[in-house]
Amino acid sequence: MTTHRTLNEAELEAARTLLSDIRALIDTAAGQDEQLRFALNRKVYKELSYDERGKPNARASLKARMVKAQNGDCAQCAKPLPESDTVLDLLSATGGYVDGNVRVLCRPCDLAIQRGRGFA
Repeated sequence: MTTHRTLNEAELEAARTLLSDIRALIDTAAGQDEQLRFALNRKVYKELSYDERGKPNARASLKARMVKAQNGDCAQCAKPLPESDTVLDLLSATGGYVDGNVRVLCRPCDLAIQRGRGFA
């Protein structure tokens, strides 16, 4: 199982400060407009998610390349992958969604791996 870096207390405080600053900026930009506050919050969330995961089209292209590289088989059980409902699995979370750090799994294999990691 891959272990992920955790923040120490000083780093957690820095993260809390960043979050507080970002919330204040959103509040200032939105003023009294709750719809704008929601939209700004959603946009910031989405863009930060893209920083970590990449954009959906890039992940879809990567997944298609990996299925082809795996000859259409699950990277775990080697059975043919279904047409849909497959999982692009990260080998290392910090490595990102790039060639060499992902594999495509069938849903049952992904579920078994996630259970083994204590996530499902």
